[in-house]
Amino acid sequence: MPKRPRTGLVIGLVLGGLALLAIVLVGAALLAANSYVASDGPDPTSTSPTATTAPAAIGDATTVPGTGPRSSMTATAAAATMRREQERTTPDLAVGTTTCPAGPYRVGHRMVCLLELEGTEVSYVVEITSDTSINLTALRTIIDTRKAAALIEGSEPGTTADCGPPRIRQVEVGATFACTTATSTWDFTVQDEDGQLSGVRR
Repeated sequence: MPKRPRTGLVIGLVLGGLALLAIVLVGAALLAANSYVASDGPDPTSTSPTATTAPAAIGDATTVPGTGPRSSMTATAAAATMRREQERTTPDLAVGTTTCPAGPYRVGHRMVCLLELEGTEVSYVVEITSDTSINLTALRTIIDTRKAAALIEGSEPGTTADCGPPRIRQVEVGATFACTTATSTWDFTVQDEDGQLSGVRR
């Protein structure tokens, strides 16, 4: 007598195979999704600092919070440190009031602080680097027009050059200004962020 096919077993094997295939496909989809997130976005547990704004792009009234350890540096201490550094760098210039935005700060915190230099308010980007130290970068180029006057007086012995007030100016690279003597006028251009000047007599 011929054996009847075991249809129940065949159906069970087919259904089992389909279930296994579904599991494999779902697992592959989840793996692909997780791989995409890991490679396309930042690690949500990362503690790397994100305050990487360039000094010129921070803005005059902008503060970029730090993401490092909490710093005990205060606004008063940061301003005092900035003042000491300015006095060390330009001992021939009068340094007045210095101010920084209020804390608290974390390491990596960046902010714009103000300082009076020969009566002119100039802006610095200050970065908190530890409990006791900061980095300073002028927000824009700071120039001393007496350097231009000295160049003119060296080219025209016996003359006195006048570049007008204020003596200290914070300007963009490429800015121009004029200086005069009793017999001539000179046009100066700010060449770079170090405040190098080029002058042409009219």
